[in-house]
Amino acid sequence: MTDPRRTRLIGPAMLGVASGSVLVPLNSTMLAVALPSIMEEFAIDAATVSALVTLYLGTVTIALLASGSLGDRYGHRSVFLVGVIAFALSSLLAAGAPSYAVLTIGRVCQALSGALISTTSIALVRAIAPPDRRGAAFGLFDMLVSISAALGPFIGGLLVGAFGWRSLFVIAAPVALFAALAVGLVVPRDTGAAVPDHGEPAKPVRRRSAIDVPGLILLAVIMVAVLVAIRGLSGGGPGWLAALAVVPLFVLFVRVELAADRPAVDPRLFRSRPFTAAVLGVLGTTVVLHASFILVPLLIERLQGGTAETAGLVLLGLSAVWGVAAPFGGRLSDRFGRRQPVVAGSVCLTAGLVALWLFAVGSTPAAVFVMLGIVGFGMGFAGSPRQAAAMDAIPGDRVGMAAGTYYTGRYLGGVLGASLAGAVLGATVTGAGITLGFGLLVFVGLAVVAVSFGLPDRSPGRTVPAA
Repeated sequence: MTDPRRTRLIGPAMLGVASGSVLVPLNSTMLAVALPSIMEEFAIDAATVSALVTLYLGTVTIALLASGSLGDRYGHRSVFLVGVIAFALSSLLAAGAPSYAVLTIGRVCQALSGALISTTSIALVRAIAPPDRRGAAFGLFDMLVSISAALGPFIGGLLVGAFGWRSLFVIAAPVALFAALAVGLVVPRDTGAAVPDHGEPAKPVRRRSAIDVPGLILLAVIMVAVLVAIRGLSGGGPGWLAALAVVPLFVLFVRVELAADRPAVDPRLFRSRPFTAAVLGVLGTTVVLHASFILVPLLIERLQGGTAETAGLVLLGLSAVWGVAAPFGGRLSDRFGRRQPVVAGSVCLTAGLVALWLFAVGSTPAAVFVMLGIVGFGMGFAGSPRQAAAMDAIPGDRVGMAAGTYYTGRYLGGVLGASLAGAVLGATVTGAGITLGFGLLVFVGLAVVAVSFGLPDRSPGRTVPAA
């Protein structure tokens, strides 16, 4: 069978991996336009319905750390296939949920299986692409995933309007089936095993050491403390206690991970300045993304009198432009280094947030679409160079753990963003709450710009002399 590292970047293997990977963000983007409908059916408020997003993303965040190590040990292809099949079954459970409690269980099961997909998809893309084209490969992958996810709000709006919110979960089953068939039939069994940066793929890792359960439990406790702090600071009591507990819990977590043989998150990874900058950057970016996916539909549907279809079209301004911009940033980073496109994209992202802060509430859906387009362009242009920089900084035999850690930053940002939006809005959707939400996101954007300067100004593929 043909070595996937010598094939074209786009082909059945890449399409299969991208189809599986899109299941995870697609079930966030589509659900955004369905939140008002779910609120009405189960008689819950905005803060409660946002838990469907935070619970999903929070579970993914914890599970990612275990899934990365599982891929390193058992093979990323095998773990990917388990993930897409489990995601299909979880989606069908959510589609038939008779209550909000059962719906949340379905979302948790989706998150667990989605974590298996997320880390293994990055490892498979890394294995498919040669090092000197890795930026382009991640750009292409980001484009395929982003464009598919971009259609989520639009398709979701149409499905909610025609068939109700349950149809959003049903549609995941055929996508998962295609991903399983494409990867299972086209990608060789040893693809995604521990792969050095140069040379032939290594043999699959056979170690079966235990998952770092203490580390995962501590991380879960830290996340709960952060969420309680975000939701409760304005009311005092548990919010302040949770906030005070975060720092000592984090210190304990670092000590436990340093002492573990196979830590869920190896703090030593963060000795690499580029890896640290990339993780902090993706965390901040997804704070913006998932906060926007709650703020915008509620703005359009509750304050501007729009429909779910309108909200879906407006969100295309973010996701679709992201997908279009993604391959350009990746290709430029292969030529000029990772830092420049990431900094430029982050500045663009922040400019769009400033516009939303100042003008979103008093504007039309069309104007919100344009402002979100600016944000989306910045996210897309910076996304694949940032991801490539993170993977460049890590040895091939630790790519699973690194991918899990990187995606942990990504989904932790989503948890924080959705929680922030829910906390700002509370039980009532108001113009002041929407404005405050976007104002806080401006400061997040500025922080993303600052950390982006920690990325390398050269790409590794250009530093190796020609043979």
